[in-house]
Amino acid sequence: MSNEVILWGTLILPWLSLLLMPKAEVKRYLPAGLLSTIFCIIVIETGIRYSWWAIHETTFPFSVIPTYAYGFFPVLPMWLLKFTYKHFVLYFSLDVIFNIVFAFVILPWFDHRGIVRFSAGLTVFIFEVIISLILYGFQMWMEGIYVHSES
Repeated sequence: MSNEVILWGTLILPWLSLLLMPKAEVKRYLPAGLLSTIFCIIVIETGIRYSWWAIHETTFPFSVIPTYAYGFFPVLPMWLLKFTYKHFVLYFSLDVIFNIVFAFVILPWFDHRGIVRFSAGLTVFIFEVIISLILYGFQMWMEGIYVHSES
């Protein structure tokens, strides 16, 4: 399988999975997913600036940011919040597991395939855990907005 197919898959497949989520829940969790993307792009740009990693292969028209930043990073938090929101310990535990897999399995595999040069698994893991805490707090804040706007 070519790197191009893998990268396009990391963009398209997560978004297609949202067809399985009820429309109301997509609307409910989409702001947190988009915030996750913004944080992810900031982390990627920071990592490039400080040479923690280098992006070697992307897909057109994405020139610097890999496509998983636009696929996995907005959609995975939406699914995680859908199944674990209001159960913080479960949310945080699953998110830590996903972050470990991403930072210490998926990114090194991408490095091995030549998609990225990667040497900062612990740094990515720490950033992603911080982002997950922010996202949960953001979703709690958003839920407060929804409650007030409905009444």
